[in-house]
Amino acid sequence: MDTISVTRDIEGKTGLITVRIDEIIYLGTDSRTAILLLHTLDSVYFTAGTLKYWTQVLNASGYCFLLADRNNSINIRRIVEINKLLKVAYFEPESERNKASKYSTMSKSGLKEVLLVITELDSTVVFT
Repeated sequence: MDTISVTRDIEGKTGLITVRIDEIIYLGTDSRTAILLLHTLDSVYFTAGTLKYWTQVLNASGYCFLLADRNNSINIRRIVEINKLLKVAYFEPESERNKASKYSTMSKSGLKEVLLVITELDSTVVFT
């Protein structure tokens, strides 16, 4: 069980905590700062670094993250549904989603790459 050190607040005032990497559904950027946002199903955590850097680090550590657009890197193994028309990845089945549920957008080329990787992984992702 690998973990990563993060903070609960963007300024880091609450100190470091650890989050299990396999709980991260996607990485995002904050356009106003150089802070990376790590999203789990129920929380957002913060760390320093670039989206590209952390995607490479996590993949080199045996995980499967993909830059889906310029602002998001998706944990491919956490996707349960993809809406191809909207270019959106969901991390919970539709029956369990609500207004607070998280999703990640994808660019046209990002969607193509995600679909290719999912096919290679022989995943059970639902396509709508």
